[in-house]
Amino acid sequence: MDTLDPDEQAFWQLYNELNPPSSSMENLSREESPSTDACSLCGPSTMEVDMGPSFQPGISFLSLPENAKIKILEYAGLLRPCLIDISSECVRRNPNIQPLCNRSSMRETQGSWTAFVDRGCTHPRLPTALFQTSRAVRDEIGSMFFGLNRFSAMLYRKADFCQFRDATLWGMEHLKYLHIDLGPCDRRFLKLYGGVHRTIMKIWVAFCDLAAVRMPSLTYFSLKCRVKDLEVAHKLMCAMDHFPSLAQCAIHLNQYQENDIRAVVKRSCWRLTNNLGDRPPFGFLRLPKEVQLLILEQLLINRPDPYIMASECPKGLVTLQDRRRQRPTIYPLTCCGTCSPLRAMCFCYARQTAFSTTCSCFTSPTPYFLVSRGFYEDARRVFFSKNNFAFTDEDPELIMRLLHYIPTSSFMQIRHLTFKFPLTFRSPARTAHRVEDAALLSWSVLRRFIREHFDIPRLSLTIIDLGTKNYGNGATQSRNKYLRKLLKAFADLRGLRDFRVYLADERSYERDAERAVLGFACHGRSKPSHMPFIGQKHLNT
Repeated sequence: MDTLDPDEQAFWQLYNELNPPSSSMENLSREESPSTDACSLCGPSTMEVDMGPSFQPGISFLSLPENAKIKILEYAGLLRPCLIDISSECVRRNPNIQPLCNRSSMRETQGSWTAFVDRGCTHPRLPTALFQTSRAVRDEIGSMFFGLNRFSAMLYRKADFCQFRDATLWGMEHLKYLHIDLGPCDRRFLKLYGGVHRTIMKIWVAFCDLAAVRMPSLTYFSLKCRVKDLEVAHKLMCAMDHFPSLAQCAIHLNQYQENDIRAVVKRSCWRLTNNLGDRPPFGFLRLPKEVQLLILEQLLINRPDPYIMASECPKGLVTLQDRRRQRPTIYPLTCCGTCSPLRAMCFCYARQTAFSTTCSCFTSPTPYFLVSRGFYEDARRVFFSKNNFAFTDEDPELIMRLLHYIPTSSFMQIRHLTFKFPLTFRSPARTAHRVEDAALLSWSVLRRFIREHFDIPRLSLTIIDLGTKNYGNGATQSRNKYLRKLLKAFADLRGLRDFRVYLADERSYERDAERAVLGFACHGRSKPSHMPFIGQKHLNT
């Protein structure tokens, strides 16, 4: 037999290490009849002789290093990145083995904007037959199975709790990631009533007792339950008093904001993660100034705004709008993508009665402004000079009301300002010119305000119009005429550092509008690689 090349030697070495010949079969082969065949198991083959001392039979799965075991279990389908629903895993129907699941990130899917594009998990059923190989194999891979996978369970009735307990009791001490969906099966709000409500409360108390005794490794936990009564929320949170210490915790109780209940949820999450109570102060002011500014940039800039779609939200974009109004389906929000370590659902605070210790959504910088005078100056300079502030409404009077409470000293530090005109629905036969004239007059007042309160030579202004949507062409033509008048009037802001325009319905007029403000400075410059609220495919058209 010819000598094998190094690649073939490496392959057969790995093959024989992962598939060692059984010693009993070797003995049986020797007793029956020795063979001179090269593929015989009774003695070394020519291939094994050529491979020399590198071939060492007898290496089993249990003797492999841990990272190799994890890789094998991933290929086998026993470890997966997707959430494993204990309640429905037994009825999964997907015979095709697909080691990679083509699911989008939470930032793209866990929000009313784009929830419809999320695909279901395409992994096949868990190969639980591997646990029946032997007691040693079960004990070895059981800790990896429960410690590395992410589990969820629906506790809608007593049978669900019994199923969860019986399925995980043998490895519950290794359970690390868990999401619980609690509540009546008919999706009603949980109350302090009898019947199914009392049963759900008993199930929850029993689960909390089980977690306190049998889940010492539980580190990442999230809970969903429909609650709108403060007393019910108190009772749910009190049952978690003896929970194990967590690293990350998230709780969701209502799809609408209830500030009283959210305060209870927030306190419970901080208590479960050992972040409640007196802690030694952090010596922030003793750090070098450069390090202080880097920390402030992480706190005040690199935060996704939940009011902007994920595909349109670059870092450092902050929308100025009324954030206190309720957000029904017609005003959806976007998930930050970090609020749930289990990728179970969205726990962002801005859209519902929920709290997560890992939510990274944009929040008001007011608490940082109130620390001290020196801290206020540094935080204000970072917040206003590094962020791009955007108005998402076309009404200049509403914009003026939002600007009314910001001091002029803060306006002077703003470097990027964006006006986004939302997609409009116009009737083709619109003849009310008085409305447009009033709007142009209000815009002139707003431009004068910008000249008087902003640092014009350092200000970059962007105007984005998403166009019209109708079944005729009359509305688009009327809209374009109005926008031409409006953009020509921006010539009184000459001296801007930069001026960019995007017109969805009239891309050819963009250069003329920019030239009216910047003059010859806009000649020869390239198109921007990215603009807020505009996808890359639309920008290049």
